[in-house]
Amino acid sequence: MIHDKDVIKYLNNRKKINAPVHQSLCPTMLREERLKQLKLDNLIGPDLKKVFDTQIKSFDNYKLNLRVYIPFENEKNKKTPIILFFHGGGFVMGNLDTHDYPCRYISKYSHMIVVAVDYRLAPENKFPIPCKDAEHALKSLDFLKTENCDLNSIIVCGDSAGGNLATVLSINSSKNLLPKIKGQILIYPWVDFTLSMRSSDFNLPGATLIGDTVSYFAKHYLRDRKDEVNFKASPLFSKDLYNQPNTFIFAAELDPFLDEGIAFYNRLKSYGNNVIYKLYKDQLHGFVTNSKHFPKGLDCLREISESAKILVSDY
Repeated sequence: MIHDKDVIKYLNNRKKINAPVHQSLCPTMLREERLKQLKLDNLIGPDLKKVFDTQIKSFDNYKLNLRVYIPFENEKNKKTPIILFFHGGGFVMGNLDTHDYPCRYISKYSHMIVVAVDYRLAPENKFPIPCKDAEHALKSLDFLKTENCDLNSIIVCGDSAGGNLATVLSINSSKNLLPKIKGQILIYPWVDFTLSMRSSDFNLPGATLIGDTVSYFAKHYLRDRKDEVNFKASPLFSKDLYNQPNTFIFAAELDPFLDEGIAFYNRLKSYGNNVIYKLYKDQLHGFVTNSKHFPKGLDCLREISESAKILVSDY
């Protein structure tokens, strides 16, 4: 039984207006609906010293859009750590605007530079193109040297599909295939494309992400069934999880990804990694980036900001 009044209200409202489920829309319409909702919510993030958009060239010379959030100085003459952020959206939707509010919030309250990556989306760009975009973004942060950044203190962070990309970067970084990562913050990450966990069948009327939605996203993202167990799609099945960066995992109870998040936490721990897991009970997948509807989303953003500080302090 759900006890959170804000979640109950949100679910009832969606049922009342007969809101379309994600899997009933084509990717183009789904993206349009997400942007319409963004305008209706009208979330305005906190002020920062500077926010600007820029581009880098990805592995195939594609111009990859980034948004950079520069906080007001915390301590003079001290280099600022970097959080490389990847948005969620099932690899099918989401962009720099959909996650502008959480990026602003995290930058302000962590006192860190946040770099949001507008990686390419499926089905136009299937696996592993988003992974390659993410890898290239991590390798291309030298342009921030003029912002007094600390390239030795990089945290990767993401929600849902973005959490997937963050874990893949951390795994390859631990093998010295990518620049060193100081820590990772995973917000209800999608780490298992086999859809074999019990929570994968999650079905709650009014929820935007249920089991059928996950299947819809997976169908658009993967090339074929073989990709399901590739660790770059399903980090849960990586054969080597030694030496992962210190990790925070934030989970939602009402989420198809609940069980795989727990499984990933347990696997990281079994390899001797430092991991802290926080479950937000009675919360839906997406509550962190929808804090207008879910006040606990703001609580989680505060915890994420504090977690980033802990990660760069070598807890």
